[in-house]
Amino acid sequence: MGLILLLIALVLGLALAFVGLAMILTASAVMGVGTVAVSRKLPLWARITLLLTAAAAPAVALASSLGSWAAWQLGASAPPFLATVAAGAAVFAFEAHKRRAPGTPARAWPVRHAPAAGR
Repeated sequence: MGLILLLIALVLGLALAFVGLAMILTASAVMGVGTVAVSRKLPLWARITLLLTAAAAPAVALASSLGSWAAWQLGASAPPFLATVAAGAAVFAFEAHKRRAPGTPARAWPVRHAPAAGR
């Protein structure tokens, strides 16, 4: 009976940790997308600097709140940082693709086919 309770507690603990990590990564990704979306009028170098600063701030706050004794500070602060940067980079790539995508020019005159033209 004791082993079953330990296994149930382990499964519930892992599920809660997974849900917490998913919430942190989702919030980080939203912050990355929001940072890039809000800074559209700035030059590219300023937008990238702002994105990296916004991504590093929570990671630094998390590392400082854990204290210097925690050997896993970098490992704990890396996933939110990477999620923020990856989401921002995805928005940058989407914007670059939109800018480079060739538009199909509108026709000057619509082509009209006669009804008996072999169709």
